[in-house]
Amino acid sequence: MKILSISTMFPSKAQPFHAVFVKNRLARVAKLCDLKVIAPIAYFPFSGFIKKYAERKNIPKYDIIEGMEIFYPRFLSIPKFFKPLDGIFLFLSCYFFIKKNLKNFSFDLIDAHLAFPDGYAAILLKKCFNKPVTITLRGHDINDLPQYPVRFRQVKYALKNADRVFSVAKALQNEAISFGIDRTKFFVRSNGVDSTLFKPQDKIPLRKKLNLPLDKKIIVSVGHLVKRKGFHIIIQAVKKIVDKKTKDVFLVIVGGAGEEGDFSNKLKNLIAELRLEKYVYMAGAQLNNVLPEWYAAADISCLASSKEGWANVLLESLACGVPVVGTNVWGTPEVICSEDYGILTQRCPDKLAADLFTALNKKWDKQKIIDYAKKHSWDKLSEKLYNDFNELISIDTK
Repeated sequence: MKILSISTMFPSKAQPFHAVFVKNRLARVAKLCDLKVIAPIAYFPFSGFIKKYAERKNIPKYDIIEGMEIFYPRFLSIPKFFKPLDGIFLFLSCYFFIKKNLKNFSFDLIDAHLAFPDGYAAILLKKCFNKPVTITLRGHDINDLPQYPVRFRQVKYALKNADRVFSVAKALQNEAISFGIDRTKFFVRSNGVDSTLFKPQDKIPLRKKLNLPLDKKIIVSVGHLVKRKGFHIIIQAVKKIVDKKTKDVFLVIVGGAGEEGDFSNKLKNLIAELRLEKYVYMAGAQLNNVLPEWYAAADISCLASSKEGWANVLLESLACGVPVVGTNVWGTPEVICSEDYGILTQRCPDKLAADLFTALNKKWDKQKIIDYAKKHSWDKLSEKLYNDFNELISIDTK
């Protein structure tokens, strides 16, 4: 079986923190079949001179990551008013790249990792190469793009013409079905976790190593420092805990700038404004191999996003034996599906403060949390996906 995966979300040497979850999924699938990845990089004239896009110029054209061949061709993408053309330009870039560089790779299936622009481009490639197409819904394509009419029409076109649609959360699947897409082509395939990497560790040695307080109850919050993730709300909630309940609390924010922007300066200003310098530490972005230490050093983790698909940070925390407090949005209730694993909360400082305080003072069954997370391993997911691909290819060749 030969799979050609197309994903505009994929890490590289220049952007090692970007969409690691896509790499983790494909690396496991690649152990079961012959898989190559095209990870197109958006560019436009002079984009290298703009801070937000400057890193992209350092992304190599080719790399091998965990045994997978990764190709990073460029495609024209002009921000804002011309974004609806991304799917067309992505298709053209991939088409000519395949014709020139993958002539000897007779792939059986195209695996796209967003409905737009990846999925839309994949459907156009399907018409050229006559191969089945799968599309994975990850969140943005369903919970954000509906506000952009032109792009959303392309999302619906891609989903209607895909042979199979994977959704990382049932909430995304149900929303897509409500748009008139055939429900029989949908399958929920959540993200996973590597429990050999994300696992419990002794707190005290970790806190000493990471220079964290030994005598505090620590909350960790992990993610790109963008407004959607709600770090500002968590900071405000910590202020309320400090003022009204206890000063025995410490918040660690782990993350750096993301594709959606950089909210870090506003967070720093908010910390100073609320005089929380002794209670909040911004640890910056951390590589995946050291990230488990930050979870395991904490008592609870928190995610205050306004929207998510299936947030990997939740499972990563649980695999380390650390319960979570997360906003009740999209796929998060599917991860925190029991009060044994965490608390679903609201995206407001008062309610979040109350639930964080409850979580910090609750006695949790750590082993039960770990056992639950292990059920969602990347290896188990990859086996399901392999079977999905194999079944689809068999149908297509009949």
